[in-house]
Amino acid sequence: MSEVRALRCAGIQRFVDTYLDAEFGETERSEFENHLQSCDSCRQKVKLQAEWRVAIRQTAPREKAPAALRNRVQRSIANEARGRKSWRGFVTRVLPVAAAAGIAATAMVAHFSLSPVAADVIAKHQRRMPVEISGGSDQVKQWFSDKVQFPVRPPSLCSSCSLRGGRLAEVANQQAAYLVYDVNGNKVSVFIFDPASVPLTLPQKATVQNREVYLDQEHGYNVALYRDHGVGYAIAGDLDRDQMLKLVSAAVSQP
Repeated sequence: MSEVRALRCAGIQRFVDTYLDAEFGETERSEFENHLQSCDSCRQKVKLQAEWRVAIRQTAPREKAPAALRNRVQRSIANEARGRKSWRGFVTRVLPVAAAAGIAATAMVAHFSLSPVAADVIAKHQRRMPVEISGGSDQVKQWFSDKVQFPVRPPSLCSSCSLRGGRLAEVANQQAAYLVYDVNGNKVSVFIFDPASVPLTLPQKATVQNREVYLDQEHGYNVALYRDHGVGYAIAGDLDRDQMLKLVSAAVSQP
């Protein structure tokens, strides 16, 4: 590995948690992911860190910070994000301070960060990524048939829901099919993936149609993870928890 490549990897590895917390803007996230596509070492580090965070989150008690404290932290993050032009600039300005306050920063992450899977799903749901295939369930299913290594069966979420289309994507750095639905005028994202490669655990759990459904939420968005016919699904949207569970119930009731 060249010295230039080694320096780039060192910079990337300092920002694994920033990436997993979905704190990058679109340009910085794209830069980061482009590097991961070409670097097995960094990609493996991100995967291991994501798995470690999920394990910690499962074993640690889930405590909710006071609303006033959460608001102050979120305002501080938003202010920093507005003044940050690139992750490289952020290294030179903030890293020395972050190193001095490492213990406090770790505590903040433990209390406020989403699981890496939920953070990734919500970040992609918020972005206006164009679909690569439009049409109904049959057309979308056929389009994905030779592009991913698992069956893509677009779920029917409700009688008034319509499938806009789909595209290739990733969930937790693993291959996924990304479907976009219109649910009574609201955008709902559905990610389909191999559950052997993506942790199917989130802080909250419910049972729907004899299936375990894992849930998380942040900034008005809800995420539901579940397994159906051996395939993993993640549904994200700004619907409330009960509405999300109804979508899951409709999806898993299909033969």
